[in-house]
Amino acid sequence: MGIKLFATDLDGTLLNSDDKISKRNADAVHAAIAAGIIVTFATGRMYCSAVKYAEKINMDVPLVTYNGALIKSTAGKVYNEEYISEDVVKAFVDYCAHKQWYLQVNSNDKLYFPTYLQRSADYEKSTGIKGETVGWHGLSEKTANVAKMLFVTDAYAQKDMREKLEAENGMICEMTHRFAGKVTLVRSKKGLIEVTSPMVSKANALRFLAKHFGFGMDEVMAIGDGNNDLPMLETAGKSAAMGNAAANIKAACDYVVDTNDNDGVAEALYKYVLL
Repeated sequence: MGIKLFATDLDGTLLNSDDKISKRNADAVHAAIAAGIIVTFATGRMYCSAVKYAEKINMDVPLVTYNGALIKSTAGKVYNEEYISEDVVKAFVDYCAHKQWYLQVNSNDKLYFPTYLQRSADYEKSTGIKGETVGWHGLSEKTANVAKMLFVTDAYAQKDMREKLEAENGMICEMTHRFAGKVTLVRSKKGLIEVTSPMVSKANALRFLAKHFGFGMDEVMAIGDGNNDLPMLETAGKSAAMGNAAANIKAACDYVVDTNDNDGVAEALYKYVLL
């Protein structure tokens, strides 16, 4: 049975190291759409960040954003929403303020900082989205329609990782225990720990879209490179890991393609989907 739904991660997958979609990748995506395949971006990014890439290559498709907390088309049709409870957001922010753990909040598809640091500027640059600095008290009031909160740690723009990763692991364990059943924490890439509602994952988003369009999971293919991609890669009927993915991601997938700087998504589409 052929693939009818193709889900691609953005960072480290469809996007190259310059945060751009190459012409070959764009051409492959358009070829898939022309063949009747639904293509979706499945990303931890904000909707307002992800939609810019879809618009650049003239795609009107459902976009899985915030790791699945918001599924919304390029044209603005909302398929599904799953926000963190407002009381949980406030308690989480207040606890991070007490610990002085730098946290960003995405409320109503906008970006808020407690204080503006170099990592804030780096994050703005990587996403193309400008945030607003509101202080810790102001951050605790940004509780409406929170699709994601995000720890941006010291490791985000640094190379010396071992000690930083140990600190991140401790943070993840502590907050997972303290907010058990209320949020899910996952490290998406170096220095980024994403916090979402417990039922949110790229895997659940793929299940939702497959059911919505009447497809079986054996008709779904996913491609990615990070730990937040792993659930959807394991859930999809077929999966491909990028050449730049870690060994555990490659081991979980049916195929391994070239890197994000060498059009791995196009390779996956031409070799395994557009047969």
